[in-house]
Amino acid sequence: MERFRRSPVTLILIGINVAFFLTEEIYKNFFPPASLVPILALSSDGLMGGAWWQLITYAFLHGSPFHLLVNIVGLWFTGPLLEEMLGGICYLGLFFGGALVGGLLQTLVSHEGVLIGASGAVCALLVGFATLLPRLEITALIFFIIPVRMKASTLGWLVIVGSFLFWLFGIERGIGHLAHLGGGVAGFVICRIYQACGLVRPMEWIHSAPQAS
Repeated sequence: MERFRRSPVTLILIGINVAFFLTEEIYKNFFPPASLVPILALSSDGLMGGAWWQLITYAFLHGSPFHLLVNIVGLWFTGPLLEEMLGGICYLGLFFGGALVGGLLQTLVSHEGVLIGASGAVCALLVGFATLLPRLEITALIFFIIPVRMKASTLGWLVIVGSFLFWLFGIERGIGHLAHLGGGVAGFVICRIYQACGLVRPMEWIHSAPQAS
């Protein structure tokens, strides 16, 4: 838990996602037909009507506890280390950059329905993690059950290539694969820019950083 004590932005993002989910559940169960979705979910109609805040707010809405859990696990896995490497502001830039690009790509290509969930932003974190630490050995849980040892770069490629192929072949049409793809590509580009600008702290700095008692 020491990592998270030193990574307050990650905890805040997780807290906001949980708070939005609980608020939506309270609205649906106690004040029907009240819902946050028409106002905060991302849709082409909303953007055409000037609701540009939806490009950010959609990332904090989730359709089920499992949907929320998957994205929280992604934040939990990558967030603290990325926050230490990038600092809070650049880390937020990566998160919201992924949400923005992923949401736009999904909405521009698929004009039907609404988009919710932090998956595009989380994919940006996953690919950003792979971009900054490509040779790091990690253990990924496939389907949350099967542990697979791989390099972080492999995880990044799985996110991008997998999202594209799932969209191309129409697998699981109810999932925003283009949001995942857009978020992943944004994560790669943003982290390359951070590296070029010297905004990434080396791992040695993180391991030697003083810890408050």
